[in-house]
Amino acid sequence: MDLLVIILPFLIGSAIIVALFPEYSLSGVRLILTGCLGAGIGLGITSCIAFLWLVLFTPPGGYYLIAELCLSIFLVLFAIYRYVKNTIEIEPASSHESNIGTIGWLKSTFLILMIAFVASFILIAYFERPHGAHDAWAIWNYRARWLLRGGSQWTYAFSYMNAADSPDYPLLVTGSVFRMWSVLGTDHVAIPIMVAGVLAAGSILILFSSLAILRGENQGYLAAIFMFITSRYVNIATYQYGDPPLAFFILSTIVLFSLKDHYPNLSFRLLFLAGLTASCAAWTKNEGVLFLVLVILIRFIGEIRRNNWFGILKQFFYFSLGMSFILSSLIYFKISFAMANDLVNKTNLKKLGVYLFDIDRYLDVLFGITKKVFSFNDHIIILLIAYFLISGVDRSSFVKKGIASHVLLMLLMLGGYFFSYFITPWNLEWHMKASLARLIVQLWPTWIFLVFYCVKGPEKNLIGEHEKISS
Repeated sequence: MDLLVIILPFLIGSAIIVALFPEYSLSGVRLILTGCLGAGIGLGITSCIAFLWLVLFTPPGGYYLIAELCLSIFLVLFAIYRYVKNTIEIEPASSHESNIGTIGWLKSTFLILMIAFVASFILIAYFERPHGAHDAWAIWNYRARWLLRGGSQWTYAFSYMNAADSPDYPLLVTGSVFRMWSVLGTDHVAIPIMVAGVLAAGSILILFSSLAILRGENQGYLAAIFMFITSRYVNIATYQYGDPPLAFFILSTIVLFSLKDHYPNLSFRLLFLAGLTASCAAWTKNEGVLFLVLVILIRFIGEIRRNNWFGILKQFFYFSLGMSFILSSLIYFKISFAMANDLVNKTNLKKLGVYLFDIDRYLDVLFGITKKVFSFNDHIIILLIAYFLISGVDRSSFVKKGIASHVLLMLLMLGGYFFSYFITPWNLEWHMKASLARLIVQLWPTWIFLVFYCVKGPEKNLIGEHEKISS
């Protein structure tokens, strides 16, 4: 049973992807992308089901596991049927790669750093921080334990008296931990560590596999290596907070939209999957709700005037279909159980009129964010900018398509963070010091993806040098 409760989310999520893309999802690096996306989506879906099961029946136990097993068997059999029936082959990823091939030392470095990443995560998580950092045992895992042990009073987990900090946080992380604890009948520390580790490592593997598909393996290896040397990322992942999981779903959504722009024939299926990952982002943290709203504004409403409005509405239909189940669960949770947000509420919004004319507050927030971004992980952003400038922008049409909307979305996310600090009821200096690094982590994998997606990369630079020598 222990192994089954861990594997089922992976089976459910992966089966959905294989059923959607039977001809593409199990070959080469696409298998890595399928497995990682499947694990995240599966955790999102099962955490929703576990929460609804708790509301409608009892805490998840044996009957719940049977129901989840039946669902996974059905999805796996349907995926196998779709896979066997469909024999179409996609255009190989190498169509946009050079004939240079994979640079050998990149692959070796990637494998070594991957092992080091996993080992360091396990060592820190199990021996230094088995219960996570402060917010893990005060909010995320604390609420999961209350759902497990609270009996008929489980709703008290969302009260101000019981969780004074962020009692309205969505439930993907908490719900995933609670689901496994409840079925297993014990609140072992290994469960939240495993959830954190799967999503943290998953972000890096999604970064690698997606860029390998879109830009070639060399670019994928370089981006993953860049994530590995972001030591702050693995450190925050061991906190067992919701920020690295949110980073996973933000990156996944941007990757799926990039694949949609790159492969128009897969558009509607990719939009369905993007709806799933975007709603999972909203189900993870409140910043994910902002992300979901911005995705709809930029990728759909913002495109109506420039494109066929009927086509945009059709695309939005598939996106909405993907996000419907998880978003409905989130809305139900927010209306029925969650308290008012500690930042965005009537009391704080009333202060906005005073803050609007406070130039010093603008400057404090702006300088604080700018300073933290440039000092993050020992000024690692300078290395990213240097690679961008040295490599140069790839101006091919398949790269340019959609990149501007992705960058705009990420900048607006930063604007949302700016606004949250602008209206914070807490001491501004303390609040920024306590949370800015974690907010940067939410967007960091996506920024790395965008940089490595739009630059020329080693293949094109090597080709350029070869042509110069030949001429």
